[in-house]
Amino acid sequence: MNSAVYEDKPYYDVWMKSLMALPVLLVVVGAGYMVGKDIEGAITLLAVAVLVAATYWAVFPRKYSIHSTGMKIILGGPFSFNVPFERVESAIKPEGATIGINFPGSFSSAHAVQIVRMGKMSVNITPQNPEAFMEQFNRTMGNWRASGDRAR
Repeated sequence: MNSAVYEDKPYYDVWMKSLMALPVLLVVVGAGYMVGKDIEGAITLLAVAVLVAATYWAVFPRKYSIHSTGMKIILGGPFSFNVPFERVESAIKPEGATIGINFPGSFSSAHAVQIVRMGKMSVNITPQNPEAFMEQFNRTMGNWRASGDRAR
């Protein structure tokens, strides 16, 4: 993808942040097991903490980036998820529960944006400024469609 037209960071609410603290809790409990001389239990909890932390690092979004040909969700390290405009209908404010590919940042739908795709599952994200994100996404996609140059 080419250079970004618009970027936004994900919105993480207090509930999601507390869920992200789970690896820290596991390390503390594992340290308690060490003090209690349960070395096997401590090593198990520490290994689980590392596995959970690595999973969180790989799947939680760092940034949402709109480009002239689509959107990119930047995850941890080399990981990202591309949403090209070819299969996208629009970006909307979801109503109620949604089914699709979720990149959660909040347990509330107040910051949610749903990227509706034709023939594929919708992509649900939580940018910090959802109204501006939807406006820019739909405008950039409209420009892409109007240009007729879809090979870029």
